[in-house]
Amino acid sequence: MSGSDLPGAPDTVLPETTGMELDQLTVVLLFEGPRYHEYPPEQAQELANAHLAYTIGLVADGHLLHAGALIDQGSDPKFTGLGFSRLSHDDLRPLIAEDPSVAAGLEDFRLVTHAFPKGSVVFPAESKTGA
Repeated sequence: MSGSDLPGAPDTVLPETTGMELDQLTVVLLFEGPRYHEYPPEQAQELANAHLAYTIGLVADGHLLHAGALIDQGSDPKFTGLGFSRLSHDDLRPLIAEDPSVAAGLEDFRLVTHAFPKGSVVFPAESKTGA
């Protein structure tokens, strides 16, 4: 895969990658949603617990390779989580939209593509399956 094969905005400029094979992942960026501040602590905790269970299921089913919390003390809105997937944006978007915390507006998300030299990032789940 070359830099020109990667999805992105038409004006995205990538360095020349002649001789370098690239790989890519879809990255899920979770952040405070439009209703984040409306929820009382007990209800926010219930949604957070439902989000965790849902995310564990996405990992167990192979839709996400890795996911975890982000501790963000400086941005607005604050980032809350990060995930990595081999699925395309189109395939992953509806799965993330069904997350209970996203559906409730506690969190929102953005999908981006991470391009990197092939072989430089390895996830244990892929190593076990030979993906």
